[in-house]
Amino acid sequence: MSNNHNTEPRKATPANGVLFRFLRILILSAIAVAGGVAGTKLGVPAAWIFSFLVVFGIYAIFSDRQIQPPKKAMIPSQVIISLLCASPLATVGWSSVGTYAGAVVVSLATTFLVCALGAWLLVRFRGVTPATSILATMAGGASAMVMLARDMRDADLRFVVLTQYLRVSIVVLTLPGIVQLLGGIHANGGGSAGEDDTAWWVTSWEPVIGAFCTFLAVWLFTRATRRWFSVSSPYLLLSVAFVVIALLLGVPEQFLMPDGLLPNISYALIGIQAGGTLTKSALRQFVKALPIILSVIGLMILSSLVAALGISVLWELTVLDSYLATVPGGIYAVLAFAHEAGSDPVVTVVQVIRMLAMLVVGAYAPQIIGLFRRGGEDVGDKSAGATK
Repeated sequence: MSNNHNTEPRKATPANGVLFRFLRILILSAIAVAGGVAGTKLGVPAAWIFSFLVVFGIYAIFSDRQIQPPKKAMIPSQVIISLLCASPLATVGWSSVGTYAGAVVVSLATTFLVCALGAWLLVRFRGVTPATSILATMAGGASAMVMLARDMRDADLRFVVLTQYLRVSIVVLTLPGIVQLLGGIHANGGGSAGEDDTAWWVTSWEPVIGAFCTFLAVWLFTRATRRWFSVSSPYLLLSVAFVVIALLLGVPEQFLMPDGLLPNISYALIGIQAGGTLTKSALRQFVKALPIILSVIGLMILSSLVAALGISVLWELTVLDSYLATVPGGIYAVLAFAHEAGSDPVVTVVQVIRMLAMLVVGAYAPQIIGLFRRGGEDVGDKSAGATK
């Protein structure tokens, strides 16, 4: 009788590999959920994004493995983010939008100039691609810019992630000090964001219907019009358009303002998407560009203060309200501070319109770059012809 025993090590089967990946993601997600819940209780803005970004980012860096959610799972998240971007308009009357048109123009012009300067510096001195530099420096909608970077061929998602969330972190961390300097708030430092006792999983049924109808409307519209034209990142841009149309038609605001699990799951997926791409090479590139990035962020904050002084004089607003309206990012933290300070509706109007404008520019970054390149080539051709 043969006593031969197979001493070869057992090879991992595909089933075992899938199980291990599932358990790994489950454990990381549990840690990130705990961080998101704790951050929400402490009043940390966008706590769920930051928690998932940090947890999955640390894993990606130390394991040198990327983790990315399925692309199809990101489409509903894009719709939810669009609703979150546009829905604050439901809290102010459309007359307010017209009243503060001048303040919107000043804020947009200031922000675009600083963002353009930052993008040019990154391209000129760090060799960053134009698409990456534009998405990295757009001061508004960090989560939306990360989504755009994933869908854009010439954009470096990891660089955009690091730059955008560094900007948000610095703006949010400096916000309490600047708010106190400019006039303070009536309550306890803008902590309203963390004082909501509603459980993080409690979701109203109205925004579920609103999100589904918005998704369906965008899907039908893109299918019906794809023969004639296409829209960059349709589930971001067209969802915003449909929200604005719904508001004009008088759809109740509770259908357009996601709460509970809807935004938290979307934030979690964005955090995984953002943190799961980080590698050591991405960090090295980011560190080299850090002086320029920090300088641009500082310039953004300083230019917002200057613009706030001008807006306060021209439209007879307080300097605090004017700064909250023009501060470059962290919109949910800004709106929380504005609520505590009893601010004028100008804060919501300017912040939301600025975010939407940044979203449109970011989505059409390749086309904008192409226009400038063609313009430069035309000038060069004319100059060459003149010298002949």
